[in-house]
Amino acid sequence: MKKGFVSLCCLLVCAALVLGSLPAQAAPRVLKFSSASPATSTWQLGAEKFVVLVSEKLGDKFDFVISPSDQLSGGNQVAGIELLQTGVTDVHLHDALVWSAVAKKSIVPCFPWLLPTYDDVDKYMKGEGGAALKQVLNDAGVVCLAIGENGYRQVVNNRNPIRLPTDMKGLKMRVPGSSVHVALLKYIGADPITMNQSEVYTSLQQGTIDACENTLDLLFTQNTLEVTKYISLWNYSYDPIFLSVSRELWESLSDEEKAVFQSAADEAMSYQVVVTREKEKELKRRLPEYKMDVVEALTPDEVAAFKKAVKPVYDDNYAEFKDLFEKFGYKQGN
Repeated sequence: MKKGFVSLCCLLVCAALVLGSLPAQAAPRVLKFSSASPATSTWQLGAEKFVVLVSEKLGDKFDFVISPSDQLSGGNQVAGIELLQTGVTDVHLHDALVWSAVAKKSIVPCFPWLLPTYDDVDKYMKGEGGAALKQVLNDAGVVCLAIGENGYRQVVNNRNPIRLPTDMKGLKMRVPGSSVHVALLKYIGADPITMNQSEVYTSLQQGTIDACENTLDLLFTQNTLEVTKYISLWNYSYDPIFLSVSRELWESLSDEEKAVFQSAADEAMSYQVVVTREKEKELKRRLPEYKMDVVEALTPDEVAAFKKAVKPVYDDNYAEFKDLFEKFGYKQGN
């Protein structure tokens, strides 16, 4: 009896020693994922797809916490980018318009009517143009993994239908903090006002501004159509989004992890582009729900009038952006 008890004790001690020598399972590394859009937008679908794909390959090594609507920077969009640059956040999803406040050349694909169709978008964003944009962000101190789509930005307002530059004379219009878009609206004759997106709904409601512009996805998800009377689907500016990680995170990853992150980003943003375009078609069909006055498209002559009005914006920036312009098919005199 005593012998059996001693043997059992020895076995327990040995088992404890063996278990103690095994490495403890590391807790998942928590990564802060900041996104500028609401959780109901297609940006969120792209972010969630990225997380799922990484988890499928790397298990529970990483625990991503997605925070939409720039919650981590208190709604301040530029501050959200700065948090990524300093490594306070790890993964980030934001559009070119806001990125241009930090990395100026990222604004190039958003120039008015530079990419007038999705065929143009796919040709240049999947080619030299897209590669050059990633490098612009990398030069700003982050690692841009892939490019998704915010889409074409449309204009809504409470004053009158918009078909020609004269329809915008004196229009108080909110724009993001892009110097290019501030300038082009001045050339058209509007009165551009920069403000955070979080202030737009109330400002339209109270008459502080007359108008704003955004993609259909965000006009719906941010409830902007509830407080506006007119919408013109003028496709004046194409807006890509960038899925980026902090340099601090990137340099801490193994080669295998980097490959997984890159592959997941490419697949997630390709998926996000598809669902964004499908959602845009669906939202166009839903516009009658809001009983707005809808200008469904501008005629070629109307587009030509706007192009003439905003040509000085190209002239003002050509010397600085020449190389990138040419990668998107634009040369002075076009």
